[in-house]
Amino acid sequence: MPEPATAAPAPAEPTSFPWAVGGVLFVLSVLVAASTMLLGVQPNDEGLMLQAAARISSGEVPYRDFWWFYPPGQSYLLGGLWSLLGPSLLTWRIVRVLADGAVAVLAWRLTGRRAGPRGALVAWAVATLAMAYPSGPHPFPVALALGLGALLLLERHPLWSGALVGVAALWRIEFAAYIGAGVLVAYALRPGDRRERVTAAARFAATALGTAAVLFLPVVAAAGASPSWDLLVRYPVQDFSKYQSLPFPLRYDGPLNTGSVGGFLADSAENLLVFYLPLVLVAGLVAAVLVLVLRWDRRRDWAAAATIVTAIGMAHYLVIRPDVFHAAPLVVLLGVVGTWAISAARAERRVGPDRLGRRRVAVLAGGAVAVAALAFALVEGADRSVRLLTDDTVALTAPAADGVRAPAKVADPLNAVVADVRRRVPAGAPIYVLGQRADFATAGAPLVYVLADRPNPTRYDIAAPGVVTSAPVQREIIRDLRRTRPGAVVRWTDPVTAAPEPNLSGVSSGVRLLDAYLAAAYRPVARYGAWQVLVPRRP
Repeated sequence: MPEPATAAPAPAEPTSFPWAVGGVLFVLSVLVAASTMLLGVQPNDEGLMLQAAARISSGEVPYRDFWWFYPPGQSYLLGGLWSLLGPSLLTWRIVRVLADGAVAVLAWRLTGRRAGPRGALVAWAVATLAMAYPSGPHPFPVALALGLGALLLLERHPLWSGALVGVAALWRIEFAAYIGAGVLVAYALRPGDRRERVTAAARFAATALGTAAVLFLPVVAAAGASPSWDLLVRYPVQDFSKYQSLPFPLRYDGPLNTGSVGGFLADSAENLLVFYLPLVLVAGLVAAVLVLVLRWDRRRDWAAAATIVTAIGMAHYLVIRPDVFHAAPLVVLLGVVGTWAISAARAERRVGPDRLGRRRVAVLAGGAVAVAALAFALVEGADRSVRLLTDDTVALTAPAADGVRAPAKVADPLNAVVADVRRRVPAGAPIYVLGQRADFATAGAPLVYVLADRPNPTRYDIAAPGVVTSAPVQREIIRDLRRTRPGAVVRWTDPVTAAPEPNLSGVSSGVRLLDAYLAAAYRPVARYGAWQVLVPRRP
């Protein structure tokens, strides 16, 4: 490894990337994401974020007035748009598409600094497909775009880099922590005068923390310090992994059609691609990091350490719950780091024989694994988007749907139950929505509140295991239902709401007070697929 330089060099000028090219790539990424923008609904995740937006637009404060453990950025953004434009499933999708395009272009720009134009296009394609689907109103696309911007600015503009990380915390605190840690590591590795390194790190950290504090302060002040701490810090750190973690996918035991090539491609290929995606991503990241470490040049590569640490952080985010919905951030970062590793492996081949034969073999092997991982991610991302585009879909009929479509088996019963509720319950009057059982809570359906445009009289839109399955919270919900007497209760009896997940959410709490109350106070009057409508019993 070369000796550290004695003076901090000026950052190398990146390869020229005309803004016009970036603009074209942004438009292409937006078009890819927009092609699936109106397809599919998520009763739990989509309803959850839009219910928060509806509550905020009506003057409620998260953490104080309703149970919420996400940072406030996305919910306040969507709440503001809700206030301006009215209830809609379309608004957040436009925000998401624009964020997807920004992520792809920023990944292209960051990759090009060390892998050249062709490598940058690979990273752009990987990011574009990763962000396009599965879509959702989740806060991570905005946080990821802000984080990539911070990684691009850290060499020359530590204050701006810190400001972007501080803003990103308002969307995802853990993403801001990953990126912030990476930037601080990069400044620690930066060659040159120690005082200059410390000054740059301090300016970055102070700006990041100050920006985050200023943005969080109004919400925390309105909600109160104790509930804000409990839901923003304690619950995610202490309880989330216990109730939401999944085992890392190593051995596929799902359906496998090996009768013919056509049957395999139709029935099994997608399942295998999705199942093994987390494993391939982690293996690709390990290989890429190995290559970059073996080819490390502190003077040239110090800033790259920030992106490497961020990628490792995104691997941590995925490993906690390794499914396709949590894979996109790591796919994007692997697109950057993996492409850098492939470029480094190609450079290794060009230098000729190396006395350190084992190192050279390791670099070339790591580059090959990175190639395979990126190819897998490209194929898997394209497969998901194509399958969604070729599905037969039906339009949702609620006014807030604004052209959104879903497969008939999803849309038809959802349309029916929403129409039933809107007919039975006057505008402005409450309804209540819950899953199959009160002692399990692996998914909920707050989207019904949004589509029916009827409020929830309780504080709990989230089907949070360990919370809504507990006796104190069920007693609180019963008190709210007795007080407001909703004109309809909607029960989503799909097995996904009480799935036997291999974590604490898949274990019955043994508390069914809410079930007993509803059985005594309400009677079923209609069923639409997995949706059941209940109305108050007569006194």
